[in-house]
Amino acid sequence: MKPDRKKGEVKPKRELHPPVRSGADDPEPSTGAGGLPVIFFILLALGLFVGMVYLDNHAGGFNPVVPRAFESSNQLTSLMPVDPNMVDFYAGMKVYNRPTCGACHQPNGMGTPGTFPPLAGSEWVAEKDPARVIRIVLDGLTGPIQVKGAAYNSQMPGWRMLTDEEIAQVSTYIRKAWGNNAGPVTKDQVAKIREETANRNGTLWTVDELMKVPVAQ
Repeated sequence: MKPDRKKGEVKPKRELHPPVRSGADDPEPSTGAGGLPVIFFILLALGLFVGMVYLDNHAGGFNPVVPRAFESSNQLTSLMPVDPNMVDFYAGMKVYNRPTCGACHQPNGMGTPGTFPPLAGSEWVAEKDPARVIRIVLDGLTGPIQVKGAAYNSQMPGWRMLTDEEIAQVSTYIRKAWGNNAGPVTKDQVAKIREETANRNGTLWTVDELMKVPVAQ
């Protein structure tokens, strides 16, 4: 039997959760014995900064393209050694890629199918004697021509307005680029042919005329 309670007595309530403690009684958080002092990070950052300054001033670590002795990368490039046998080749490449040759014969020398013949592998370009190719560059070409077994029939303008050196350079380039392996062309060769053909006055060459030009075999 349950014990009797006195009349009016209130049954005490059972606490389901422990009382919530005031935040004022909580201990302050700490890093503990293993935490790194702030001074360590300051010294580390200072050391990295000093190292970067040293590399920049003594090893060129943050200016690898242009050493401090030079004013620009163009100046540095101009002083780099170049194979003297390739000077005209690279100069001729610049002439070729102007709005002159590359627009029709294409930067890869493959020409335009059915319209402009290729220069890569062309038997006309690869001739031992450059007398014909110099004439074509000087005064252009018109009418049908066979190149690598394919027929073409269009017109190429002449570039007599170029200097002897430029014509020699671009002729050298097309005779050596894209797998071609013909000899270089000199400005003296161009000057001689320019003088010999001065009376053409811009008349385009034909294949029949070019085939009558004596060339060394």
